[in-house]
Amino acid sequence: MAKKTTRGTRLNEAQLKAYRARKAETVVQPQIRPVDEAVAAPVATTARRLTRGHVTAWGNVADEYQMIRADIRRLLLLTALMLIILIALWLMLG
Repeated sequence: MAKKTTRGTRLNEAQLKAYRARKAETVVQPQIRPVDEAVAAPVATTARRLTRGHVTAWGNVADEYQMIRADIRRLLLLTALMLIILIALWLMLG
């Protein structure tokens, strides 16, 4: 009788390395605060601008939403164009 083997999902070293790199990108590194308060305010504002939004392993969520919104606009344009062609053909052939 043949020996049964269970096949699990095993990751090779390259996949593990890529996974660790993606995880490391999502970790926000704490910034060292300057002692002087006059210097601290512009640095905090700049840091807030840079870390605005939620960052995942695939990128910034706001950028993802913009890409999805652009895709939906393109699909809406194509749908409208197809509807216009359908109506024009219906009028000409009907």
